[in-house]
Amino acid sequence: LLIIDKVRDKVRDKVSAGVCPRRRAARNAPDSDLCPGGDRAHAGAMNANRRLLLCGVFGMLLSISAAMAEEAETGGIDREALVKRHDVHVSGVDPWSPLSVGNGDFAFTVDATGLQTFEDHYYENGIPLETLSNWGWHSFPNPDGLTLEQAKKIYKVHGREIAFASLQDSPAGDYFRKNPHRIPLGQLGLLLVDEDGEPIGPEDLGEVRQTLELWTGRITSRYTLGGVPVMVETVCHPTRDIVGVRITSPLLGERLHPRIRFPYAHDERIKNKPPLDWSRQDRHRTVRVDLGEQWLRLDRELDESRYHVGMVWQGEADWRETGPHEVVLTTSGRDRIVFVCEFSPVPSASPPPSFEETRMASAGAWARFWSTGGAIDLSGSTDPRAPELERRIVLSQYLTRIQCAGAFPPQETGLTHISWYGKHHTEMIWWHAAHFALWGRSEILERHLDWYRGILPEAKELARAQGYDGARWPKMTGPGGRPSPGTINPFIIWNQPHPISLSELVYRARPEPETLERYRDLVFESAAYLASYAHYNEAEDRYTLGPPIRSAGEDLEENLTRNPTFELAYWHYGLTVAQQWRERLGLARNPEWDKVLAKLSALPEKDGLYLDIETDPDCFERSGVSSHMLMALGVLPGGSWVDRETLERTYRRVVEINGRDSFVSWTSGKVAMTAARLGDPEMAVHILCHTLESNRVLPNGHVRRPKEPTACPAYLPVNGSLLAAAALMAAGWDGAPDVSAPGFPQDGSWTVQWEGLQRAP
Repeated sequence: LLIIDKVRDKVRDKVSAGVCPRRRAARNAPDSDLCPGGDRAHAGAMNANRRLLLCGVFGMLLSISAAMAEEAETGGIDREALVKRHDVHVSGVDPWSPLSVGNGDFAFTVDATGLQTFEDHYYENGIPLETLSNWGWHSFPNPDGLTLEQAKKIYKVHGREIAFASLQDSPAGDYFRKNPHRIPLGQLGLLLVDEDGEPIGPEDLGEVRQTLELWTGRITSRYTLGGVPVMVETVCHPTRDIVGVRITSPLLGERLHPRIRFPYAHDERIKNKPPLDWSRQDRHRTVRVDLGEQWLRLDRELDESRYHVGMVWQGEADWRETGPHEVVLTTSGRDRIVFVCEFSPVPSASPPPSFEETRMASAGAWARFWSTGGAIDLSGSTDPRAPELERRIVLSQYLTRIQCAGAFPPQETGLTHISWYGKHHTEMIWWHAAHFALWGRSEILERHLDWYRGILPEAKELARAQGYDGARWPKMTGPGGRPSPGTINPFIIWNQPHPISLSELVYRARPEPETLERYRDLVFESAAYLASYAHYNEAEDRYTLGPPIRSAGEDLEENLTRNPTFELAYWHYGLTVAQQWRERLGLARNPEWDKVLAKLSALPEKDGLYLDIETDPDCFERSGVSSHMLMALGVLPGGSWVDRETLERTYRRVVEINGRDSFVSWTSGKVAMTAARLGDPEMAVHILCHTLESNRVLPNGHVRRPKEPTACPAYLPVNGSLLAAAALMAAGWDGAPDVSAPGFPQDGSWTVQWEGLQRAP
């Protein structure tokens, strides 16, 4: 039985291995039955493994021999060693490096004390300390009965009149832009005082040694107060929104007291990184409900919003109310206290799991996460950039798992802090979610697609109201899918093909009829909108996009923008994939979609270069030029509508004008993918690795948004774009050169060991 288990484990390991011989054989065969969608390549092998019990000794020996031979050829990644060598270590009070625990729908960010003690210091000097969820939303009262219609303005669109919600600064525009917004669920920190009972500050912490254990999801914070040691352990439950805390110190009950307190909301005057609002104590309620000897619940009311905080602790202690929205844990004669806090939209009928149960659940879930899906090991490389790139890859997996893997797609700052009032920007969903499929975790991407399915009726109504077919997806939105007013929001269109592209990535991972049936409506309704939106210009005998639109670069005013290159390429790709889905389902091609494909405008060019926008022919004459047109062959796989030589000349010209170090933020992954597909792997690596301040990855894995480094100090699209690029560079793409890791330099300085990744289209 032990031998059988060994065989089963080896076969299972190789099922997820992206470097196995059978995977390599199928890498350049997109429709191969040998390796459809990557990880299904060895489904037959798994079935055969289940029959091992009937095979006898000879069969077992053959299986063991084959598994050992394959392991000898490909090697195996020591996942635990890979992850652990990038544990995060903080050796001081660094407001730019708070650490977070979370589960995808909930995150809790802590300072050097292991809790949220020095809120003001971290907010003013770095990254805020927040407790945020995907379910916690609030709206300010609307006593004037404002409606979204009052935020709309009429625009003439190809002979028609369409109302767009562009009156951002009107009373209605301001209200519906800010509402709903995420609720700050509470500040769980420490009340620290000196020997005289006076509050102490971050400068009073000594010998700070803080570690985020990535393999288990535990933060351990060690420091001293007046030379006396303190240790705080912080964990998050993988399926419930629970923070577990264990504090060990002789100072407990004397100079150190856990406490939780609640603000009303965030300051609504600030859209990005707003401070907590502690001033309006009369606008919300906190009610204590005792449920047992060591179990209580705090019921929260903010206008029409409700949520609950369940608290369980061990030992002789109690939470004492010290203010209308604050409780402090009091204890004496103990040097250890253990407690958990569960945040929930509904009251729980039973106490939450204990700290130890939460810690073990976290450790098990993280071990499963790191042991499955994709992995890239660069430890054998001699290039000095390899350790830093590997660090960025590992930390980006951790951050996107706790911030971007929930039931509602994330805001651009994830669950770290508030940006754009906490709302999701659908044009960025590709960067938040596509990498999950490329890293063998398409089930996480599907959580976001399920949200799209849920708001499909609202998207169809938005398209109908504007006179289009299909579904038009909102640009900036809360969970309900209602569009938010803005001067840019109504005119963005490059978010419209995203559901098609993401559904196709899921199909490549799971090429099954069930996948087609589950997401067919997303694909077909999105395609119907694409075809309906394209305007037929009879005089020019072609279909055009816009005006009024805003391109991906948001550079030109909406009435001056027509035919952005990337959007045209994405329209081609989206309609082409949608037709493939019809054929896979046994349906006839849609003639209207083919009609648009046949006459959709060619990608605009001038002097042998692709323009970013057709109506901006002088873009290359400026000191800086947009790089969004490069996504036509990078993020997208190209196609008959993209001329590779023209795209390559454009890429070379953009690099020449902007410089090698100009590609930062989410643009880094975008251009790295283009460089890799064009056979410039050295540039692809340079883009992902360069260490200028605008591209610096903080110790905790976060990257600041260059446009607003203080207002957006944690910008998650950067992490997602890096992961998408790294997967493409390692596993390759359809038609990639038949070499190992085709997106990395082939000069011998890079040893790229990878497994569990999905080849890109």
